[in-house]
Amino acid sequence: MADRTRAESGWYGHCEQVLGWFLAYNGIDEERAREIAESAVGGRFGSWTAPDVVVVDTVSSRFARTVDGTR
Repeated sequence: MADRTRAESGWYGHCEQVLGWFLAYNGIDEERAREIAESAVGGRFGSWTAPDVVVVDTVSSRFARTVDGTR
């Protein structure tokens, strides 16, 4: 799916962007949404490689905990 974005090695930036859009759409302030997305993703994905299951689980868990604490 990431190949459709044409993001090449920067696909993880798109992940942060989409998470930010999701949060903003759901009423979270845009700046706070960016902070949450960066906190969840920030540096956990390597360039040029798809993330393994453990990394995806870590990112999704961090994201869920942070969003839960925001509401």
